[in-house]
Amino acid sequence: MLTKYNGGEIMSKSISTLITAMAAFSAGVITGLLVTPRSGEENRKWISEHSGEAKNWVGEKGEKLLEEGEKRISKISQGIKETIPDLYKATESIHFDEEDLESA
Repeated sequence: MLTKYNGGEIMSKSISTLITAMAAFSAGVITGLLVTPRSGEENRKWISEHSGEAKNWVGEKGEKLLEEGEKRISKISQGIKETIPDLYKATESIHFDEEDLESA
């Protein structure tokens, strides 16, 4: 039994979720910087110290998203291989005589 799968839809939802999370994080950081009692110099120092952490977080989430996508594609591929017969194996037992081929 084949199940309908729309891989693009799932991947676009995952990417959309990641982008939304990044935008929400950025908005929170900007809002925090605007209302903080620290000076601009202190804020810039804080940003430079923590930007590596944000970069690592985004990198980790991106890698996880890619791994999940690869696993889903592999699972679907395996399901297709199990559902659809190998055409070579399915037809190797079919033999035609010259007479059959001439009349075709």
